[in-house]
Amino acid sequence: MRTWSMAWMMLLAAVAAIPVDARLPRDAPPLPPPDSSYAIVNVSTAQQLADACWNLASGQAIVIAAGTYYLGSVSFPNGVDGRLTIGHFGATPISHIQVRGATGDPSDVVLAGAGMTSQTVPFGFQIFTASDVIVADLSVRDVYFHDVAVQGDQGAHQVLLHHLRLYDAGEQLVKGVPNANDVTVEYSELFFSTGAINTPADGNICYTNAIDGVGVARWIVRDNLIHDVRCQDLTLAGPAVLLWQASTDALVERNTIVSSSRGISFGLGDGENNSGGIARNNFIRWDPAATYAVDVPIYTVSANSELLNNTILTSGKYPNAIEVRYADTTGVTVRNNLLDAVIQPRDGSVPVLVDNLANAQSAWFANPAIGDLHLTAGATLAIGHATALTDAPGDFDAQTRPPGTNQSDTGADQTFPDGIFADGFGG
Repeated sequence: MRTWSMAWMMLLAAVAAIPVDARLPRDAPPLPPPDSSYAIVNVSTAQQLADACWNLASGQAIVIAAGTYYLGSVSFPNGVDGRLTIGHFGATPISHIQVRGATGDPSDVVLAGAGMTSQTVPFGFQIFTASDVIVADLSVRDVYFHDVAVQGDQGAHQVLLHHLRLYDAGEQLVKGVPNANDVTVEYSELFFSTGAINTPADGNICYTNAIDGVGVARWIVRDNLIHDVRCQDLTLAGPAVLLWQASTDALVERNTIVSSSRGISFGLGDGENNSGGIARNNFIRWDPAATYAVDVPIYTVSANSELLNNTILTSGKYPNAIEVRYADTTGVTVRNNLLDAVIQPRDGSVPVLVDNLANAQSAWFANPAIGDLHLTAGATLAIGHATALTDAPGDFDAQTRPPGTNQSDTGADQTFPDGIFADGFGG
């Protein structure tokens, strides 16, 4: 049974109530400061940060002053390696925790490892025996494995990752292992500066994703900018967002995913027992000049999943915009998507396909080069030809779609009479 602290529920409600327009990390609604239920621990050096994390107790909030914190030079309290721990391996569980950058700008607080090929700093944050955890308003870069790892096998769950810059990890940027349930990744920028490496940890192959949840439930991935999830050796990178191996009931919405090898995947292979999942109102654009391997933008092998109101430009780099695979992937609905390539059922799958448009042109969109796929006035075939869906009542900008048959727009963006812009994320 899931239990939520009152402070956690109030925080999520406060964030949800703040209206914004363009859904990008720069538009993140600020989290309220830690309230009186937290004991504040202020830190301004890497050593203080490591010590504060190691000594975390329930009801504490670590607030990190602006600066760059080089974790490779720290003497870590466990005497083993350079990971910042939230809860200890095998220890008594703790809860009601925050780790926050002090300024609200993730570029101001940078936690730097020793490089993607150096085991000196294997992780940024590794969350073990902890729940009701918030990590917000900071950057993590240049670590050997993962910028943030949520260890469900140790009891970690109910984690909010808000307004972060996560980049340049040797494997995945965010990793969740079985039972790391109820994790939200929002308003964050996740990327590789020059592509993912062939990591020594995995036999010198490119093994990467921006977000990878294995056997997890109820993950929410929303309002993020994800880019350059690709391999330096030009081989095929993993999906930017991968929720698989019996993962259930994911929600992936309002993300911008550009210049990557693959997009959103609910599962990968047959027989994984993935179930549910909604991918809605995402902008996905592949680079027409890509020299690295490119695959499908949205893929599901998850029974009863829904792919709704997404806008996808493959830019001619892959023949299919959406794939539904395997005969046991039943109950899948693909509806109201705006695409420049086809929807392809594979290996006996029979999804329900309704009101999708597969001949989108780049001129229909405000600025495809940067992934701004808001509609222009020229997108007449996409405007006013769809019906708003119960499971996708809003659009990319969290604006409510008009009700009624043929009153809504196809794809992620909903236009309004005075809301069509041709320069930047605006309407």
